[in-house]
Amino acid sequence: MKHLTIATFAAAALALSSCAAPAASTPAPAPVTAEVTPTPTTTTLPAGKFKLTTLSGADITFTLPTPATHPAVAKLEAYRKKTGGAPVSYLVAEVDNRKGTELVNMYQVNVFDAEGTEYTFGDVAQTISAWKPSYTSDYKYVTAAGKVLDDATGSALSSEGTELHNAHIGDADVAEKATLVLVSEATTLPSEFTRVSVQPSGGGEGEDATPAP
Repeated sequence: MKHLTIATFAAAALALSSCAAPAASTPAPAPVTAEVTPTPTTTTLPAGKFKLTTLSGADITFTLPTPATHPAVAKLEAYRKKTGGAPVSYLVAEVDNRKGTELVNMYQVNVFDAEGTEYTFGDVAQTISAWKPSYTSDYKYVTAAGKVLDDATGSALSSEGTELHNAHIGDADVAEKATLVLVSEATTLPSEFTRVSVQPSGGGEGEDATPAP
């Protein structure tokens, strides 16, 4: 029997170790990147002139708010003061529906500020009715503020209110141009808005107006 020497064992061990696969290296962990959520930006719309071409093709322009000295609201403002009606903000819309395909009645305009507050402009005819003195069951004319009027004054204001009401029941039919007046009970409006939404033809989805040059 052959005897293996210590040197022989050492050589064999070295040969085996040289044939072994190298140990796999552990990859370094990927760096963790914090997710950054972008801050939403809000576009501000300064008070002033706005425009909108509706989905049905009507062109609408208005000043938000419209000064109470505007010719279209001069009679309304004078009547409000005579009857003691509460102050309002006006919006006068110039509607050109000559290229439109749907009647425009300027049902409502909703505007919003940066705080999320909504201001609503609606039918002036209803406001005129609220300003008119009422004729009570005991045959007296009484204003909305509770002031009793003599018959001559009360009758004259009532007739004037009826005429104004009828004059402002209007719209812009297809192929027509018209001036339509809306009012808001809000008398203090912001100088900037985040959205100006118009409902041109009755309740429904609003269409956004943008600043006019």
